[in-house]
Amino acid sequence: MLVPMKIDYGVRILVHLASLEPDTIVKATEISKKRHIPEKFLFQISNELIEKKFIKSLRGPNGGYSLAKNPSEISIADIMEGLDKSRSLVSCLYNSDICVISGHCSQQDMWSDVEQTLISKLQTITIKDLADKDRTIIDAAKLEN
Repeated sequence: MLVPMKIDYGVRILVHLASLEPDTIVKATEISKKRHIPEKFLFQISNELIEKKFIKSLRGPNGGYSLAKNPSEISIADIMEGLDKSRSLVSCLYNSDICVISGHCSQQDMWSDVEQTLISKLQTITIKDLADKDRTIIDAAKLEN
């Protein structure tokens, strides 16, 4: 399964914000550099994250982004749903017009079951979980240096 970069970048943005003190405002350039997200894409994705009420923005010279929700309330499944409506593993699951045998195919149920299993797992993983793990990895790397 290939996760769209839009979702990967969205998760990176949210994890970065969650790894900071609550209500910290961070400039887009900092997120872009630290999380290796091209600024052009960061701005596009952040607009969608704002629209979905995952983050908020503050304009002006001291502006930037901060989380709009508690990171423990944002699951990876929420982000996928918010940023990519077609999260299905195969296109026939969300658009039966694409496949002429849709509804008469043994594979369709199998893919649907796999998708439901994946979504169920992603609903259990939160941005807080990833931010906590991120801090642990960074702390371990500091000890090694």
